[in-house]
Amino acid sequence: MLQQAVKTILALTIALLLATPSAWAEETPPAEAAPQAREQAAAAPDLVWPSPPQQARIRYLGSVSSPEDIGRKKGFWRKVWDFIRGDEADEQVVRPMAVAVDSRDRLLVADAKIGRVHIFDRREGEYSYLRGSDRESMRLPIGLAVDGRDYIYVADGELGSIFVFRPDGEFDRMLDTADWLKRPSALAIDRARQRLYVVDVPAHDIKVIDLPTGKVSSVIGRRGEERGEFNFPTFAALDRQGRLAVTDSMNMRIQIFDIEGQLVSSFGKHGDGSGDFSAPKGVALDSEGHVYVADAGFDNVQVFDETGKLLLFWGTSGQEAGKFWLPTGLLIDAQDRIYVADSYNNRVQIFQYLGDGGAKKGPDEKND
Repeated sequence: MLQQAVKTILALTIALLLATPSAWAEETPPAEAAPQAREQAAAAPDLVWPSPPQQARIRYLGSVSSPEDIGRKKGFWRKVWDFIRGDEADEQVVRPMAVAVDSRDRLLVADAKIGRVHIFDRREGEYSYLRGSDRESMRLPIGLAVDGRDYIYVADGELGSIFVFRPDGEFDRMLDTADWLKRPSALAIDRARQRLYVVDVPAHDIKVIDLPTGKVSSVIGRRGEERGEFNFPTFAALDRQGRLAVTDSMNMRIQIFDIEGQLVSSFGKHGDGSGDFSAPKGVALDSEGHVYVADAGFDNVQVFDETGKLLLFWGTSGQEAGKFWLPTGLLIDAQDRIYVADSYNNRVQIFQYLGDGGAKKGPDEKND
């Protein structure tokens, strides 16, 4: 009971720590040791939710926490060289906060603890990373987005800056944010409309940036408790129609806005009942418009319709496949694969939404 209370308190403070990010970098986890076991997709257990005989909606695919999980093999001398340089330890995911996927199916993971973005090339079995520019290293990468050209945008919560990298990983530029940004957390890009959404935590709003010009075109929200207002927003995601879902962390709710910035839906409250929130973090939407929320207090992922009706949840506290320890960021890709930044389990877990018919194919399978 005491351990659960400590975990819940820690989870609730993440939103405030995002507003004072130096504290996040030194945050002390609960006393329980982090797991070392890693599940690979090829050896993934057959886990589905809900359990049979009910129709399966979610299937566990595997997890990624190191280059070995995507099949990377290193020769003897490469291992020796990496050991001497100390690079091998930095290749391990330590504190994942956000996830992105580019057009080459590379998995990008923002690691707040070691100040880098891991790049796992799952097709080629290769690993690389982003650290910053020649002049400035990233300190607290906590937000990720990829545009239509595979340029990578990284929000740094300590520097209060947004880095932009080319698809090959070379630093491109810093966005000129001096006049409008306090401290970013989540990023989301509407590729069709060339918009970048920036969650500005201490400003309690969402900045909408016109990508071609880099200028603020509009602002969504202000501080408050009314519908359409925010109290420390932290995470955000777009659906295929361009609607924006935002985790309004300290108001304990999810708010959804249309492409004009008008409120479509607002739901959620603090509690321990079915469909309530304890510490809502990452949010994402699948191809059918369902809203997924990672809750770091409950150590689970809840699935709602856009009105806030609870449809399904899975996960509990633990280190095994399908369980979580303070999950944070969420992403759902074009194949309806669900990525969960399982922050204190030092991994990204991957699941597949199977669709209402339960027969949606995985990315490597063909639909008839």
